[in-house]
Amino acid sequence: MDKTHRLSVRVIENDPDFRELLSGIFERSEMFDLVGSYESIEAFGAEMLKHKPSDSWFPQLMVVDVMSSTDPRVEGASFMSALRAEGLNFATLLVSSMDFGALLRVLRKSHPNGWATLQKTSRLTEDQVIEAASTAVSEMLNND
Repeated sequence: MDKTHRLSVRVIENDPDFRELLSGIFERSEMFDLVGSYESIEAFGAEMLKHKPSDSWFPQLMVVDVMSSTDPRVEGASFMSALRAEGLNFATLLVSSMDFGALLRVLRKSHPNGWATLQKTSRLTEDQVIEAASTAVSEMLNND
């Protein structure tokens, strides 16, 4: 399968079953090319540090569980926002079993485009994951 026009994606998810589910969805997708999957923000960060400058290594989409850090003081949304503040340009799909509440509004104040959310439920479908991912990337690309 030709991957030249697919959008690159990296997944950070601490639940191994859900990480496998997300990875499988992106691997099967004709729109996305899964280029990495990590069990924590720390594992992702360690890999990122091996690839300086990071901008050429970064995917077009990061799919991040909000609570995927091994450190309870760190969460995925703030980490992604900090990377964007450093000038990295990528869309972000935030995943959580919790309600997002005001989190998205807060993130959009510093980086208005390229955010989407997905709530983990037992009824989550492959189409919903791809649609949410597409929304984040589309918003980012259309507002660059």
